[in-house]
Amino acid sequence: MSLQARIEALEKELQILSKDVAEDEQARQKLLGVNQQATAMLETPPDIIWKLLFQVILLSDTEENMERKLILRYDPVMLDLGDSFSLVRILRPLAATHVVIETGYEAYVAGPVSKAFTISALLGGFKFMHDEGALCCTKMPEFLAQTGYKNPEGPMGVFQYAENTELPFFPWLMQYPAKLTGFLTMLEGWRLGRTQWFEIFPTEELLFEGFEAETENSALHVDVAGGNRYDIQTFKSRFPNQPGRLVLQDLPSVINDIKELHPDIVRQKYDFFTEQPIKGARTYYFRSICHEWSDEKCREILGNTVAAMEPGYSKILINDWVLPDSGSPLLPALLDIQMLAVFSGMERTQPQWKKLLGSVGLEIVKFHTLGKGTEGLIEAVRKL
Repeated sequence: MSLQARIEALEKELQILSKDVAEDEQARQKLLGVNQQATAMLETPPDIIWKLLFQVILLSDTEENMERKLILRYDPVMLDLGDSFSLVRILRPLAATHVVIETGYEAYVAGPVSKAFTISALLGGFKFMHDEGALCCTKMPEFLAQTGYKNPEGPMGVFQYAENTELPFFPWLMQYPAKLTGFLTMLEGWRLGRTQWFEIFPTEELLFEGFEAETENSALHVDVAGGNRYDIQTFKSRFPNQPGRLVLQDLPSVINDIKELHPDIVRQKYDFFTEQPIKGARTYYFRSICHEWSDEKCREILGNTVAAMEPGYSKILINDWVLPDSGSPLLPALLDIQMLAVFSGMERTQPQWKKLLGSVGLEIVKFHTLGKGTEGLIEAVRKL
């Protein structure tokens, strides 16, 4: 078989495989990793360097298209929207990266990626990352050079330097309702299509069995800083008849903004830097919380809940990235840098999680994961 024929056969097999793994997240991640390895083997060092140099152009080009709402159109974008030469120049890079589809001479239509921008959660997430995340990352080298390349632990981090403020991220964010909405919708968008924690955790065996539902007020599951209710709402839908209180906790501004919530789910205004008001719950759930904070702040946050746990009964479930000790996939490695830039936080490896949780009186029972490139669920109990 000729080289060209082998390449064509491989292309056809990849098309078949991509459809076969669509409903199997673990297999999809595995195939994606193989594809990334193939790209790394085929790209030359200059290829990689030039691609990195021009990433910022793709970011601003996508923003420009969003402002004009070009990538949200389902019909061909042609001369009617403005100067064709300008539009072609804007859309051409997005066609090359499969954000839009080129259908002919100076004609483009929305593809699967651009159609995804019609989802408000993803659109809000992009806006937030473009406006705030990119600014912090741009300013980060300058900040680190001035601070001796040390991990920021105090109140003044990259975000404060970039935004010229002394406020922590969340108090600063509360001043700008539109930015707050964008941030919350970004969190919602991040969860879309991702594996739910109760799909990798033996929920019925380790959570429901042994649950003490002696009174109607017994708390089964407390979603700490649960945001816009997505996780706990999904949990309720999956287990509609399971007894026990479900409690969604967050700051007053977030709780007040929730428009729809299952009537069986209790809303509770709570700041996790204060004493945990729900005592002896079966589970306390933290989704994407710890990675936004330094170890020092995490000890405060977790310590307040550890004090409320019943030894031998209560569990803490932390749904966050667990970085491999070596060979990290690109996405969580980039998220780690983003956490550094915006929150002075971090993604953690297993040894780092063990050290952090052990310092607040927790013992890790198990790291539940789907694979190397996915988020994990850390199951922990209070030390006896």
